[in-house]
Amino acid sequence: MKKRIMGSILIVAMILGTLCGCQGTSGEQEKSPTEEAGGNTKTDTEASATEKDDEKIVIGVSFQGLSDEYIVRLSDAFKEKAEELGVTIQVADGQMNAEKQVGQVENFIAQKVDVIVLNPISADGCAPAVTAAREAGIPIITLISTTSNQEEANAYVGSDAIESGEIQGGMVVEDLEGKGNIVVMYGQMGHDAQIGRYTGLLNKLEGTDIEIIAEQTANWSREEGMKLMENWLTSGKQIDAVVAQNDAMALGAVMAIEAKGLTGQIRVYGIDAQGEALDCVEKGTMNGTVFQNAKRQGSECVEVAVKAAKGETLETNYYVPYEGIRAEDVPDYR
Repeated sequence: MKKRIMGSILIVAMILGTLCGCQGTSGEQEKSPTEEAGGNTKTDTEASATEKDDEKIVIGVSFQGLSDEYIVRLSDAFKEKAEELGVTIQVADGQMNAEKQVGQVENFIAQKVDVIVLNPISADGCAPAVTAAREAGIPIITLISTTSNQEEANAYVGSDAIESGEIQGGMVVEDLEGKGNIVVMYGQMGHDAQIGRYTGLLNKLEGTDIEIIAEQTANWSREEGMKLMENWLTSGKQIDAVVAQNDAMALGAVMAIEAKGLTGQIRVYGIDAQGEALDCVEKGTMNGTVFQNAKRQGSECVEVAVKAAKGETLETNYYVPYEGIRAEDVPDYR
């Protein structure tokens, strides 16, 4: 009888010991991941964010036309910054064609790039590209020029076109002392800069006796600017100054004026501060230009695009100011 009782006690003791052991194991499993790892374990959300940061960001960028000297400088700055940040970029040349740029953006959407940068040649013509990116859920940033539906874009990086026209117009008014005849060379019609720079010029001409006697597009081209100036010079009208919306057209005007032996008799103004234009301003064949900082615009755009790809909050506009340049200022912009 005693043996049976002792056996029963031993069995009960073994069962109780097993139960206690299970409870101990259960208690260890209930420790939080943070406690187990010394407080360094990341939540699922934090881990996802880290993975996103480590992913290779791909930026699709459509430049309005890589035949333009300024756009080439802009593109070079963009590529340099992308390489510095370790970002992959896919570059497309819009060849000064809005329809082509819309198609390029659609290709970027199909490739599912992380963010799109659009340097639009036409405010209206490139607007569908912005809408398409928005509907696809891919961030899109406009660079140095805007579209007519700019509010649908995530951000704008560049400068204020009206400001450049006002700086240029201020030079003209100062040099002509508020009176005289001028001709205006437009960039491509409908381009954000073409519209804004003309608005800025008119703002400065208001209340003066300066008259615009001829105005026409030369499509940002030196060759077209030269031909247009040749036509104006044969008109027989008194021309006191040429206001060109970029340096390329201004340089074309300088060539036509020199060919007619009229250097020094007609003032010439440009925008962009290209190297050759700076030379002309320094020696007096151009009377002024306006510095547009391509390096800063391109570099800052890549930084903004990276922020967009990571889902960070963006500002609506990232403005890089324009600066007027006279002969005495040229050394500072070499």
